[in-house]
Amino acid sequence: MVVDLESHFINKHQNVIDTYKMLQDEVTKFEGIRITPVKNAILFTAKSHFLAAKPKKAWLDIEFVLDKKIEGFPIHKSAQATKTKWAHFMRLESLEDVDEQLLLWLGRAYEVCK
Repeated sequence: MVVDLESHFINKHQNVIDTYKMLQDEVTKFEGIRITPVKNAILFTAKSHFLAAKPKKAWLDIEFVLDKKIEGFPIHKSAQATKTKWAHFMRLESLEDVDEQLLLWLGRAYEVCK
């Protein structure tokens, strides 16, 4: 069920809103991205979903898909999503968390899912 994007940011701290906006600005530089806000997440799609953003009160949880498993900080969890894809989970608390390494991973996620 599609919902209004702004509804995800009601009663959220400003750092969540700012971090999401920066993430969105960077990810929408990829060609042909669709953003779909649904009840529990904001989905970023090329051919298939490659990134989900889940705004919480004081941070932004994200999930993205890669073709290999990445372990260690800042990824706090990885799970095999399909035979060839791994889901990775991170928590973003500030603008500084949208760094070069994250953008490289998201660029790879986009490539894997387009």
